[in-house]
Amino acid sequence: MSKLKMKGWKFLLLLPVLVIAIPVLWYLTIGWQQVAEDAPATQHIYQAEFTSAAGAAFAALQQSRKQQQMPALTAAVAWQGKLLWAGAAGYADISTNQAASTQSQFRIGSTSKAVTATAIARAVAAGILQLDVPIGQYKTNLPNPAWQNLTLRQLLSHTAGLPGYEQNDDWRGVVQSLLKQRHFPNVDDGLQIFDEATLQYKPGHGFLYSSFDVNLASSVLQSASRTPFLDYLKQSLGTPLNLQSLGAAHRPHQQQVTFYQSKSGEVKPHWPVDLSQKLAGGGLAASSIDLVTIGSAWFDPTFIPPQLQQEFWTPQRLADGSINPQNYALGFRHTEHGNLYCDKDHPLKRKIRYVHHGGVSDGAQSWLVIYPDYQLVLAMNTNIVKEDYCDFALQAAEILRPFLQQIDPTLF
Repeated sequence: MSKLKMKGWKFLLLLPVLVIAIPVLWYLTIGWQQVAEDAPATQHIYQAEFTSAAGAAFAALQQSRKQQQMPALTAAVAWQGKLLWAGAAGYADISTNQAASTQSQFRIGSTSKAVTATAIARAVAAGILQLDVPIGQYKTNLPNPAWQNLTLRQLLSHTAGLPGYEQNDDWRGVVQSLLKQRHFPNVDDGLQIFDEATLQYKPGHGFLYSSFDVNLASSVLQSASRTPFLDYLKQSLGTPLNLQSLGAAHRPHQQQVTFYQSKSGEVKPHWPVDLSQKLAGGGLAASSIDLVTIGSAWFDPTFIPPQLQQEFWTPQRLADGSINPQNYALGFRHTEHGNLYCDKDHPLKRKIRYVHHGGVSDGAQSWLVIYPDYQLVLAMNTNIVKEDYCDFALQAAEILRPFLQQIDPTLF
């Protein structure tokens, strides 16, 4: 073969690499913007007796956004089923100077698991599902026969044996999980990501946190209810709770913020992704107000019976009788500490109990925390990802503390 032809073949081999590499290099070097120190902010106070606490929370919200160089930060607080306060600081879109609002919608990442668990709890209360019945009885067309005898309790507590992203040996699914470009019109279609994956351990005998567990649970819910998953979310949560923003992150929403990646105080819009492969486990979107409303609804006995509240918030045990290593309940983690989450520098006078779930998505982070002993709930969202999750979640302690000090000053 002549040298000219060899060069031609080498160029053809390099062409696909160049097609990918050139846009990536362009993306990494172009379009960075500085996060403004000063930014618009707004708040709504819903209970006048908490006006002073709301003022302190609003100041903390603005300071947190500035210090952590977040384009936008929103939060909401509810107590005993009533919304106390909501605040927003920063920009929903920096390029257009569009201010974030208390109704701004964010990707909520794995906080989707807590939302899905709430819908499943509603289905259990309605008699549509049972937690300990083999899922093969609800969904007869399971794509993997090894799933037949798994239960919703195992799926929602991550003790079913399914792999996580790192352990997935369904190689077609691995590629799709990484790229996040393919659209899956139905939660059943999303099972293709891991339907050929190997179980990691005997169901019930181990723990491995995985979005695949909750994705499969949503497919079971869809089959048992005979209602598409997103429609069931609307029927069971959206309509009765009057939620304005809860939905699929990939669906257009007039209040959805722009999502950003960051470096050294600068940001640029995150590249487009389609999260339809993992709706239930990490592909939903909501405002802080809607998330705090969902959390508060757990205290309404007409919405979720008290015995189910306790069951879903109790850390699950493995077959040997031990509690799983993450104190994971059903769709929530259960924690008891002598401080608010991540806030070890401010110990409380006694331990406090909370159930919670956080989420990290493409250009967004989310946090939902519920204090059962006080019926106190906080939700918080931003349109950036902090490398250390506590750099985000710690801000919730500063925002929540004024309300908790008023509700129970003996803690401090």
